[in-house]
Amino acid sequence: MKIMMTGAVLTAALFAPLAASAETLADMKPMTLRVASLYGPDNWFTAPMEAYTARLEKRSGGKLKFEYYYAGSLVPAQELTSGLGAGLFDFGFVLPAYEPAKFSVDEWQGSLAIPSEQNPILEVATAALAGYEWNAGLTAHTQQLLDAGIMPVMPSFSITGPYGLLCKEDNASLSELAGKRSRVAGETWTKEAQNLGLTPVALPITEVYQAFQSGVIDCWMGGLADAGANGFFDHGKYFNLGMGLTAYAQAVYGFNLETWNAFPQDLKEIIWDETAQYASELLEAALRQQLRAAKSSIESGVVYTTPDADMRQKVDAHHDAVRADAVATSPAEVADPAREVARLTELRTKWRALLSDNLGFGGDYTSWGDFVAKGGELPDFAPLKAQILTEIVTPYSATQP
Repeated sequence: MKIMMTGAVLTAALFAPLAASAETLADMKPMTLRVASLYGPDNWFTAPMEAYTARLEKRSGGKLKFEYYYAGSLVPAQELTSGLGAGLFDFGFVLPAYEPAKFSVDEWQGSLAIPSEQNPILEVATAALAGYEWNAGLTAHTQQLLDAGIMPVMPSFSITGPYGLLCKEDNASLSELAGKRSRVAGETWTKEAQNLGLTPVALPITEVYQAFQSGVIDCWMGGLADAGANGFFDHGKYFNLGMGLTAYAQAVYGFNLETWNAFPQDLKEIIWDETAQYASELLEAALRQQLRAAKSSIESGVVYTTPDADMRQKVDAHHDAVRADAVATSPAEVADPAREVARLTELRTKWRALLSDNLGFGGDYTSWGDFVAKGGELPDFAPLKAQILTEIVTPYSATQP
C-alpha cells in the first residue's frame, strides 16, 4: 500500500502495538509495517526499496504488508534515525549523520569512505560492498544502532560514488583552483576543499543553483547523481571526479528493533535473503542513474577532467592523514581502530578483485567521460546477489538477534 500524507493526519493507529511474536511464520498474525521513504514514489532510489518490500510481502504469504509514506510526509530527513528507533515507522533508510554525538562510530566510519579507483563503476561498487562488509564486522557500529532501537540489515551502503569538484572553469590542477569558492556539504568536505586551496562555502543544496548562476560560488563539491538531479550542469561544465574526494557513507537501512524482535526466525531468514537482492538492485539502480547523468551531462557540454600529478599527490596525502587521524581519534567504542582502518583497506582490495576479475566491473576507464566515450556498458548484476549473500549477509546475520 502506498500512502501520501502529512504528519498532521497521523492517528493512533500508527502507534498500535505489534502483534505478539510467533514461533513460525505460519503461526504469525499479519503485520502492517510503515515505511518512511526519503524520496517520492517515482525516484530511482525508491524503486529498489519497493521491490524489496514487495518480495517480502509475497514470500511471507501476505503476513507482511508495507505502507509507504513518501518524501518526508511521515518524518523529516533529519529525524529519520530517531524516528525509526522510536517506532514512528518500522522500516527505512536513515541518516545517522544528523545525530553525530549519538552515533559517533557511524560518524567515524563515514570519514573513511575514501575512493581508490579511477574506473567509475568499479569504484562505486567497491565502495558499496567493501563498506557494507566492513560495517557488518564493526561491532561497535551495529551496537550503537541497536542501542538506539534500530536493527540495521545494511549497516552502511554507500552508492553516491566519489565526490568531486564541478566548476565553471577548468579544474585539473591546483593552480586552476586557487582563489575559487566551492559549496561543501559538511566538515569532511570543508577539509577536502581547504586542502585543495579552495574557500569552502556552506549553503543549503536548494540554494546552490542560484549561487552558481549569480557567481556566489565557482564550484560545487558532490557526487554525479546529485549534480544531475539538481541541474548543476547548467552552470558547471568541468567535473573532476577523478580526484576521488571522500564519498558519503552514512547510510543505514534497517527495521525498528521492536518490530524485528516480533518476527519469527523463519521470516528473519527470508528478510536476510532478500536483503542481499536489495543490495544488488540498489547498486544497479545507482550505477544506471549515474550513467544516465553522465551521458546527459556530456550532451550538454560537460567535460570530465582528471587531476594532474600535483593534485593527485595533494589529495592522496590528505587522505593518508585522515586515516592516521582516524586511528588516533576514534571513539572509545572502537576496540582496535588501527586494525579496523587496515581491515577496510583489505576489504577494498578483496572486493576490487572480485568485482573486476569475476563480476564484469573491470575495464580501463579513467572517468565517466572516458567510460561513455569508449562505449562502456554496465555488467550483468544477476550473479551479484549470491556473492553478497555469501560474503556479507550470511556471516553478518549469524551475529544478529
